[in-house]
Amino acid sequence: MSLFPSLKRKLLTLTLCISLIPIAVITTICYFHARGALKYQILEQLKAVAESKRLHVRSSMETRKVRTIDFSSDGFIRDRLERVIRGNVVKQDAVIGLNKYLLKKKLPLDSYLIAIAIADRHGKVVSSTNEKLIGNDISDQDVFVQGISAGHGKAYITPRYFPYFGTTCILSSAPIISGQDVNPPGIIINAHSLPFLNEITTSRVGMGETGEVYLVNRDKIMVTESRFINGASLKQLVDTEPVRKVIEDNKEIVGIYPDYRGVPVVGAALNIPEYGWILLSEIDKKEAFKPLKTLSIVVLIFGIVGVVAVTSMGIIFAVSMSTTIKDITDAAAKLAGGDLDYRVKVTREDEIGALMNGFNAMADKLSLEIKEHKRAEAALRKSKEQAQTILDNTPAVVYLKDTDGRYLLINHQYERLFHVTKDQVIGKTDYDIFPKAFADAFRMNDFKVLETKNSLVIEEIAPHDDGMHTYISLKFPLYDSVEGLYGVCGISTDITDRTRKIEKKSNTSTRRQADI
Repeated sequence: MSLFPSLKRKLLTLTLCISLIPIAVITTICYFHARGALKYQILEQLKAVAESKRLHVRSSMETRKVRTIDFSSDGFIRDRLERVIRGNVVKQDAVIGLNKYLLKKKLPLDSYLIAIAIADRHGKVVSSTNEKLIGNDISDQDVFVQGISAGHGKAYITPRYFPYFGTTCILSSAPIISGQDVNPPGIIINAHSLPFLNEITTSRVGMGETGEVYLVNRDKIMVTESRFINGASLKQLVDTEPVRKVIEDNKEIVGIYPDYRGVPVVGAALNIPEYGWILLSEIDKKEAFKPLKTLSIVVLIFGIVGVVAVTSMGIIFAVSMSTTIKDITDAAAKLAGGDLDYRVKVTREDEIGALMNGFNAMADKLSLEIKEHKRAEAALRKSKEQAQTILDNTPAVVYLKDTDGRYLLINHQYERLFHVTKDQVIGKTDYDIFPKAFADAFRMNDFKVLETKNSLVIEEIAPHDDGMHTYISLKFPLYDSVEGLYGVCGISTDITDRTRKIEKKSNTSTRRQADI
C-alpha cells in the first residue's frame, strides 16, 4: 500500500518540504540581520546622544562668550574704567563703585559665574568681584593676551587653570571698546565654574542604568562628574582607547572597548578641539546587548510557529484561497489603475468573505476621501486666491515674515512701492532689500513683537523714490496649531502727507507767534 496514494497529497508534501528549507534559512538570516541592525542602532543612538551633547556643550560655551561680549559693551563699565585710567575722579571711589556694580548687577546673572574682573590695557586688574584679584598683573595670562586682541564684538573663551583661583575654570574675555579710542582701554574677564557642564552630561534620559556621558581633557583627566565614581571630576584618569585615538590620531570612534573602570562598554568618542575636550557617550555592553538574548528566543519561537503555520495553512488553504486571492488581486490592480467604482463580488461568508467586504468598504472610503480631498484642495486654492486678491487691492503695505526675518508673503502695494516682485522678496530679509539702518529698525520692531508676543503700533520710516516716507505700522505675532509662534505680520499705512501737513501747520503757527 502506497504511503501517498493521491497525487494531490504528494504535491502538498513536496511543497511543504521545499517550504521548510527557505523558512529555516530566512529565520537564520533574519536573526543575524536583526542582530546586526540592533548593534548598528545602539551605536548610532550613542553617537546621536554624543552629537547632541557636543552641540549642547558648544552652545553653552557660546552663551558664556555672548554674555562676556554683552558685559564688555556696558556703558557704565566702560565709562568708569576710562575715568579710573584718566584719573578724572577719585580713583578709590571709582573702583569701589565699579566693584559694587559688577557684584550686584552682573554676577547674579549666571549662578555659575564665580568672578568678574576688569583689567586695563596693560594687564593690571583695576576692579573685580574677587578683591584678591585687584592690583594683580595678568598681562602674561593667555586669557588677557587673547582677549585684548579679540576685536570689537568678539570674545575669547578657554578652560584653564587660573592660579589666582587655584582651580580650573572656564575663562572668557573680551575687549572693552571705547568710542573715543581705537585701542581698547582694557578687557573684562568672566570666570565660570566647571559644574555648569555637569548639567549637560548628567542628564541621562534614555541612557538606561549604566549609560553615562562625560568630558575628558587632553591630559586624559575627567572634567565632569562620573556616574560610578564620586568626586571624579579633575581627578579620574581616563586612559582608554577612544581617548588615545582622538588625542594621538585626531580620530573619532564608535565601537566596543573597556572604559576607565575596565568594564566593556559600547560607546562613541567625539572631539571638541576648540576647548581641548573629548566627549564620550557610553553604556555597558551587557546592558546594551541584553535585547539580543530575548531576540534569539523570539526568533526561535517565530521560526517554530512559522513552520507549524505553513504546514497547517498549506494543507487547509492552498487550493481554496487561490481563486479568492486572485479576485482580490485583480480588484486591487483595477483600483490602483484608477477604476474607483470597481468592487469585489462577495461569494463567501467566512473570514475571506469579511476580507472582501473590508476591501469594498476600503474602496468606498478611499473613493470618498479622494473626492473630498479634491474638493478641499479646490476650496483651499479659492480661499488663498481670495485672500491674495484682498491683500493686493488694499492701499496698505502688507507683509509676513518668519521668526528669522525672512519674508513669507507681500502684497501688490509692497511690490509697487519698492520696485520688487514676490519672487525677488520671498525668502529674503530686510537687509537684502533696504539699507542697513532701515533694516535694523524694522528688525528691532519685529523682534519686539516676537519677544513680547503682543501686537505693536509704531511709526516707521522707509525710503521711496521721492524721499523718506512715514508709515504707521501695526505688527502682530502669527501662530499656528503645529509650530506655535512662527512669524510676524505687518500692515503699514503711509501717513507722509498727513505728517507733512501737521509739520507745515506747526511751522506756520511758529512763524506767526514769532511775528507777534
